[in-house]
Amino acid sequence: MWKRCLRSSRAGNTGQCALSTRSVCYSRCHPHLHVATRVAVSELSFIPKSVTTSIGMDDLLGRFGVSDAHCHPQDDPAGCAAGFTSLSARYLAVMGTRLEDWEAVEALSAKEPHKVIPCFGVHPWFAHRHALGLAAALDPSQLLDSPPNGKDHPSRHPEFLAPIPPDRWMPRLRSLLTDHPHAAVGEFGLDRAAVVPGTRLQPAWSHQLALTEMHLKLASELGRPASLHCVQGYGALQDMLRTLGPEGCPPRIMLHSYGGSVDLIKGFTKLPKGVGSRIYFSFSSVINGRARDKLLERLRAVPLERLLVESDQNSPLGVDPGLRAILEAVAEARGIAIEDAAAATTNNFLEFYGTCIERMEATQTAVASGD
Repeated sequence: MWKRCLRSSRAGNTGQCALSTRSVCYSRCHPHLHVATRVAVSELSFIPKSVTTSIGMDDLLGRFGVSDAHCHPQDDPAGCAAGFTSLSARYLAVMGTRLEDWEAVEALSAKEPHKVIPCFGVHPWFAHRHALGLAAALDPSQLLDSPPNGKDHPSRHPEFLAPIPPDRWMPRLRSLLTDHPHAAVGEFGLDRAAVVPGTRLQPAWSHQLALTEMHLKLASELGRPASLHCVQGYGALQDMLRTLGPEGCPPRIMLHSYGGSVDLIKGFTKLPKGVGSRIYFSFSSVINGRARDKLLERLRAVPLERLLVESDQNSPLGVDPGLRAILEAVAEARGIAIEDAAAATTNNFLEFYGTCIERMEATQTAVASGD
């Protein structure tokens, strides 16, 4: 998710999460942009525990075509208006989170057609605003869970009693994905720690499960990769993927800013009937870096060919610094040169988003030729 308040519960961290709080940290970027280079994982040169590099970090991102697997730059309209020419990152997978921001993601994709992979979905923090059926649209209390102590109830918050009916947002989601064949599905998923700001209510768990299953099936139907948010729900997600099987699961599934255990990593990769081979794990410094030891442990446990890096930043100004920071962690955790970390994760990005990139480039070629 976004770089929001650091006190919040975010992908894999415990505690309750203030959904609307934002805290943006801007850093300076430098102008380097080159085409991604595919490098075989088997060609990596492993070294002892120390991390070394012979080139600058900005040159590193550009040289290897390092790309951002999950970010939200649309949250900074002024930064996006300035353009992405200063970014060293090659591609950005830009995640939509709700009906209200899908238009901004689409516009950013049109503005940066060679760089942005648009992604559309409903984040669990906004699940209660998106009804799946007319019954829930008419009775919004079905979309919110009250605390066990009874100290809050949906009736006390009339502002939440008008969720978006399914006939408004579901056709829009499908049309965005079909109108943009290079788009992915995301961000969506499960979050047991999410709390609606200003209340003690949580987006209903049963609704989150149903919404997640809907997204997975849609991504499977359209053959698109999917980016998932998961907090305190990894067991439920594993059960869902196992039940859906290969026919109901997307071709590639990313668990973004992964915060589960090492044992769960093994469980995901061993899901039956080939589903496990579709799972990738992405990490960000802004979220995972707050528990450094656990981050390094997870980075060591994920198969190298399933490892992705992301900034999870909500401004273009944070993308390059975020990617540099997580690449340093990958290199440290695995005892490899930072160049090798960049090469491996770039290769994985091209595998995960390969069809999106091919369709994006085909579209731009057709536009350039006037077809």
